[in-house]
Amino acid sequence: MSELATSESAISRSAMGEPAMSKSAMSESAKGEPAIHEPAWPNPRYHAGLLALWILFTAEIRRYLAECRVYLTNYLSSMGVTAIVVSMFVFSTDSGSDPAYWVGFLFWNAALSIITESCISISSDKQSGTFTQLMLKPISMLRQITVKTLVWSIVNILIDIVFLVALFLLIGAPVGFSWSVVPIAIVTFVGLFGLTMIMASLTILYTKTASFCDLLGYAMMFLCGATIPLAKLPPVLHAIGSLLPITKGITMSHAAIAGSQAGIADWIWLCGQSAVFVALGYVAFNLIMRHGRRKGIHMRY
Repeated sequence: MSELATSESAISRSAMGEPAMSKSAMSESAKGEPAIHEPAWPNPRYHAGLLALWILFTAEIRRYLAECRVYLTNYLSSMGVTAIVVSMFVFSTDSGSDPAYWVGFLFWNAALSIITESCISISSDKQSGTFTQLMLKPISMLRQITVKTLVWSIVNILIDIVFLVALFLLIGAPVGFSWSVVPIAIVTFVGLFGLTMIMASLTILYTKTASFCDLLGYAMMFLCGATIPLAKLPPVLHAIGSLLPITKGITMSHAAIAGSQAGIADWIWLCGQSAVFVALGYVAFNLIMRHGRRKGIHMRY
């Protein structure tokens, strides 16, 4: 009789537009006990994961800024060399009077800075033995490397923007800007993020990847169209340069500052290329870590 009354109560509640009670809730109600429903959202584990990432992010920013203060002379020396190289190109080429010329150097210098920082940081962690401690943390290495790469990207891009704008104004070169460059730069830097993940993964495996960072960086400067227009390159080099994650962004940024809008095909190419680099970065990292779990990671330099 009690089960029949409970069923009739549920049917009457449904007919009145009220939500029907579950069987467990009806049985508890029949026993005179209040039904307890745990909220499905927000999930405490989700909040704990976000909190852990935020703590890691802020700690990495503090560590990186402290490292910059310690090696300030090295950073200033590197900036001085970059300033000399950029100034030579500005004064010796016809493109130096182009208001969009500085954007190509921004993309290239950001790529060089972030890739070099990722390789040197991981290489030094492996030499000092702290990389093993990072592997023992409760947060996965994939998340740690992702946060580290994000911090390197944000800090270096902000520094490069201030540095290059100040340099171009100092030497009297024009500095053009268009708000259309902002979304182009964001998508381009996503692809650069993926390339940095690839280089970081290779450094985890081989350690000495940092020795080739300058070679890779200056090859990118030559092939991405920052200094020489792609149309002036031989077909083979033109094809190689078109595959770099910053080349399309430089071309679109130059056009945006000149006053023309990018087409749908340009955006599809830029977004697709950045997505491919991010995917390759994560695939490379997972494969290398899987290889390291089976055969170990070489920690000596």
